[in-house]
Amino acid sequence: MCCRMFFWMDVFIVLVGVFVCFSLGAKYHHERHQIMRGVDYHYESVGELASSSSWIKQRHDNDQKSEKGQRQRHNKHALRLLTPMSEKKLWGGGLWPSVFNVALKASIAVNATCGQNGREEYCKLVDAHPLRARGSQCGICDDKSPDQEKRHPIVHAIDKTDKWWQSPTISNGLQYEHVTITLDLGQLYQVLYLMIRSGISPRPAAWIWERSLDGEKYTPWQYFASSSHECERLFGMRGHTGKYIFKKDTEVICSTQFGKVLPLESGEIHVSLINGRPGANSSSAEILEFSMARYVRIKFIKMHSLIKNGPVEWLLDEQAMAKRSFYSVKSIRIGGRCVCSGHAKECRNITPGNAQCECQHNTCGANCDECCPLFNQQPYRPGNATHANECEMCQCHGHATSCRYNSDVHQKGLSVNVLGEISGGGECLDCQHFTTGVNCEKCLPGYYRPHQTQPDAPIPCLPCDCHPLGAVESCNPNGGACVCREGFTGPKCDRCDQGYQGENCTKCRCDVRGTMPGGECESHCQCKLHVEGEKCDKCAPGYFSLSSTNPEGCLKCFCSGVGVSCVTSTIDTEITSSPEEWKMTDLSQSITAYPARDNTTGHLYFGLYEMPEVESVYWVAPEVYCGNLLSSYGSRFIVSIAWVIVRGDTSGKPTSGPSIIIVGSNGMKIAFGDEIFEDSNTTLEIFLKEDGWYHVPRSVKDIVTRLRRTEYRGDPVTRAQFMSVLSHVQSILIRGTFHTDQVESVLEAATLFSGETILSDQSLVEMCECPIGYRGTSCEACAFGFARILEDSSTHEKLGKCIPCDCNSHAETCDIDTGRCSQCLHNTSGDRCDRCSVGFYGNPLAGNVDDCKRCACPLEDTSNNFSPSCQLKAPDSQPLINFVSMDGEDFIDLTNISTTQDYICTQCPPGYIGDHCEKCDDGFYGEPTVVGGSCLPCPCSGGPCHPLTGKCIICYGNTEGWQCERCKPGYWGDPELGCDLCECYQNGSISNICDPVSGQCICNSRFRDLRCDKCANCPACLCNKNGSLSGICDHITGQCTCKNGVEGHKCDQCMETYYGFGENGCQ
Repeated sequence: MCCRMFFWMDVFIVLVGVFVCFSLGAKYHHERHQIMRGVDYHYESVGELASSSSWIKQRHDNDQKSEKGQRQRHNKHALRLLTPMSEKKLWGGGLWPSVFNVALKASIAVNATCGQNGREEYCKLVDAHPLRARGSQCGICDDKSPDQEKRHPIVHAIDKTDKWWQSPTISNGLQYEHVTITLDLGQLYQVLYLMIRSGISPRPAAWIWERSLDGEKYTPWQYFASSSHECERLFGMRGHTGKYIFKKDTEVICSTQFGKVLPLESGEIHVSLINGRPGANSSSAEILEFSMARYVRIKFIKMHSLIKNGPVEWLLDEQAMAKRSFYSVKSIRIGGRCVCSGHAKECRNITPGNAQCECQHNTCGANCDECCPLFNQQPYRPGNATHANECEMCQCHGHATSCRYNSDVHQKGLSVNVLGEISGGGECLDCQHFTTGVNCEKCLPGYYRPHQTQPDAPIPCLPCDCHPLGAVESCNPNGGACVCREGFTGPKCDRCDQGYQGENCTKCRCDVRGTMPGGECESHCQCKLHVEGEKCDKCAPGYFSLSSTNPEGCLKCFCSGVGVSCVTSTIDTEITSSPEEWKMTDLSQSITAYPARDNTTGHLYFGLYEMPEVESVYWVAPEVYCGNLLSSYGSRFIVSIAWVIVRGDTSGKPTSGPSIIIVGSNGMKIAFGDEIFEDSNTTLEIFLKEDGWYHVPRSVKDIVTRLRRTEYRGDPVTRAQFMSVLSHVQSILIRGTFHTDQVESVLEAATLFSGETILSDQSLVEMCECPIGYRGTSCEACAFGFARILEDSSTHEKLGKCIPCDCNSHAETCDIDTGRCSQCLHNTSGDRCDRCSVGFYGNPLAGNVDDCKRCACPLEDTSNNFSPSCQLKAPDSQPLINFVSMDGEDFIDLTNISTTQDYICTQCPPGYIGDHCEKCDDGFYGEPTVVGGSCLPCPCSGGPCHPLTGKCIICYGNTEGWQCERCKPGYWGDPELGCDLCECYQNGSISNICDPVSGQCICNSRFRDLRCDKCANCPACLCNKNGSLSGICDHITGQCTCKNGVEGHKCDQCMETYYGFGENGCQ
């Protein structure tokens, strides 16, 4: 009976086991299929090689043949997806090498191996049960056994055989639940995935996948556990099952995907390190750094057989389970590729076990992590999904083999690329062929580039051929012209310059600028006409600007005809150029038109059809070009101009006319040039010096261009006339008509220079010593307080004279006809600036800048100047100057002027006293002499107060306090109006003091009202209606007011000798 019971129990257990294994096994195969689909997708997204199929073809060697066929069909699908990816760029712009099993190149180690310390028995965890008799599922581990089947070293995990590595069982100690496998890949790789296939034991229940760059410091790639609870317990993080979308490229998670105990043998783990991360398809720098490793570590920390209430716990007792608790690994595959920074698609073995990138994109280095020596025009950048970021070649013109990127060179725009564009920061190193510079574009000192020689010529630079004594250290690098020392001249500086002599070209005694030609080295210097001195080195009195180009040596001082002495002005060169506010006109400036602007070029253009009645049109320069142009004497006016001629074969021809016309405020009109131009554009270079200039007669209103007449040419312009025009230019006209068939005039640019020294050794601008009444570099303007009177002159000069104004030196100029002064300065007013302005005092007739001083009443500060006017006062404090009102305006009667500087403020406001409103009047307080202070009324209800603090001295109206701001005790009301006596009813109030504001007395319990003079809660009067006058009794005693002849408290009885009590009282 007992045997029969065990038999059926055994059958039941077998059936249950078969059902469980079948169910879980089916689920496992479905999951494995989903995993492999994920692996294939992973390969496709990162471009792994089809060689990985060798791992797929080898897995599940102990499965059934039907499973094998299905697996082969799966591998065929993977090959179809992977093969095309190995032949093209990955992720768009960059290049990446193929993915291969880098574990094959690794050295592998483990900290524990079954049988390493002697024979060890173990048993499989496959369909085991203590009540069921079955074939032996146990074996022996012995690392020293000659039988290879009993040896399970760690190398079996990567040797591509069907053998496996196995750890000691925990029957040898619980420490063997923690086993670590370490792979040294030999060099850095980018790791993309991990595949592990277990041997004769289940997959680990919990483990960690780690990486390291140096073999010392390891960081986790991913955690694994059998459940989310185990993730929390072991690693302190939430568990995730299935495909996970990472939030960032470096996120580390705990996965439960491979945490099931089944299958009990040959279980597989497939982990992608890249898929699902944000940068998976962009090759981000963050994901590249995260996936790089040389050392890979797999740390097993938990077995399924040791998990309480686990799915196999019911199978065996604890002792039997200990022999069946171990790890085994048949294969470890690590998908990786060489780290080539996105610049290589091949990685070759240069030595056994060492792979190196075959760099492209002009990159170099073991990891293509730098630009090749001659390709550093731009900073190095790794390739990414959209951009190859190839290294750009430096432009060294063939004279250097290496360069470097310099950010300062880039920022300053000093480098050109191979296209000749200013771009990048490439700086050539060790320039050859005697070149130097950022791009080897220059010649070294002592060398030059001949004209027409390109920078990339094989021999771009030649040595300078300069005389060793006559030239400085090097020649001009462009063309080779020698730079001569003082005293030498010639292309090679091999002969003495004018004014020098001898082998060393020493300077002659005579100044070449002022000496007659040929006599510079004579013993006695022969000076030019307007030069003097023993060495002919200074201008004669009345002359300036000593120059070798002037035949007379020096230029005569102009000084507007009023000065006789001048020197050369030291001014800097300046330019004036503006495209704004140009206009069009005719010669007489009787018509005005406006040009248009070309927004592309900025040029101004004008159609001549807009002025059909005018033969010659002119451009009118804006005011910025006009005014005082004496500083431009000897300088240039450069104008770029063009014109459009009607198309077709016409009979038209070029015209002549003045190139420029200057009109002075003195009425003179002078012009320069009358050239004929065959082209349709030109650049006019006009020197502002009298040579070649001529007068334009007033009678000429237009220039008849078709006849080429020259009636516009008048007398030559003298220096004095030219200077007088430049002293105040009213308008400048630029020629706009150049052809009889012209339809349009175009102004491209106009530049006015000042301070140039092109025509002379020194500036031609004079600095005169002006007489009283004149000012300016050439005494061209009247000094302050003077006015110009123009005089008629047959020489066109019309210089005029400056005469003093009767303005007491307080106005810049005045009207010559009326004598009225221009705007009075120095705080004065009046037609002759002979009065101090309101708010000021003094004697304006003294003619000094500070004659009129601001009234300080008592301070000049606006906040403390309380009187709008003041006046001088006599020593006896009696004013001698009075303000008089005439036509509503105040002015000062100056009939009696005092020399004293004291003054009195005349309009101190109420509350202020003293000569300067510096004190407060009686009834006021404050500090008006302190900024921000003022005089305020005493707040004492009409009583006096302290003049500074405002504290009340005497309080009126029954008040008290600092400012009499409250009523005295026993008084009430408004302190400003005076306080009233409280008048509290003596019997009805507690005291005679009431509320100081309302006047309410403090009442006893039986009294009320303001003065406590009314009864509160008192009994009724009960006065007799017939005997009392009103029915109202005394509010204290209750006594009624009785009629005649009536008495009693209530008026209810007749007095003695009275009778007949009734409505009329008693009789």
